[in-house]
Amino acid sequence: MRRAEQGDVLKIPSIQYPVVVVSKNFFNESGLIMACPILSETVGGPLRIRCESIRTPGYVYCDQVRSVDLNKRRFTKIDALSYYELIDIVDAIQGIFDYV
Repeated sequence: MRRAEQGDVLKIPSIQYPVVVVSKNFFNESGLIMACPILSETVGGPLRIRCESIRTPGYVYCDQVRSVDLNKRRFTKIDALSYYELIDIVDAIQGIFDYV
């Protein structure tokens, strides 16, 4: 079975929007991924990261992280984020859990 990698942009037929894989490749080997939706429009905020390196630019909703079982769903890799955009997204998600 194919595996998704961190930073891949996927189209999953049962999900309305494309998603970006934010979980690490070691975790993804199980067939489960953590993903965030990519929407074309947004209401501003620090957890909405603009991505322009992909063919269909949009905003990654870092506050909408979901677990997706790719063993149960078909998917198509449609693009991949740039390294720097992926770092911004992972930093934003990590910031949700940082203890101050």
